[in-house]
Amino acid sequence: MTTGTKIRLLREQKGWGQDVLAAKLSISQPAISKLESDQNKLSWDNAIKLGELFEVDPEYFFDSKVNNYISHNQKVNQLFNSDYNDNNIEFIKGLYEAQIRSKDTLLEERLERIVELKKQVEELKADLEGFKTL
Repeated sequence: MTTGTKIRLLREQKGWGQDVLAAKLSISQPAISKLESDQNKLSWDNAIKLGELFEVDPEYFFDSKVNNYISHNQKVNQLFNSDYNDNNIEFIKGLYEAQIRSKDTLLEERLERIVELKKQVEELKADLEGFKTL
């Protein structure tokens, strides 16, 4: 089943016209028509919006599995064929583990920054008290 067919079937299940879906996505009705007829490719951002509207995983709209992850504050999309083998599974595990490490590093940095900011707040409060006594 093509991406366009999936979109059309989900839209029709909701009883929406193309104009209704276009308004929800903030795009034109002709753009919806081109998506449904597979004349235009679906962007990842619109797949996310469609996934929320239709309560499905955004990957549902693509033939291949999409592993979307954040690396150093930059969005990166990795595409994988739908037929997995052991090498792909190990690669996917590696990506997942890298994503977890990146998340842990970011959390540690945020916690350190929070501690620094709390210390600065306390110092500013002490300075303010000093000014009040003058």
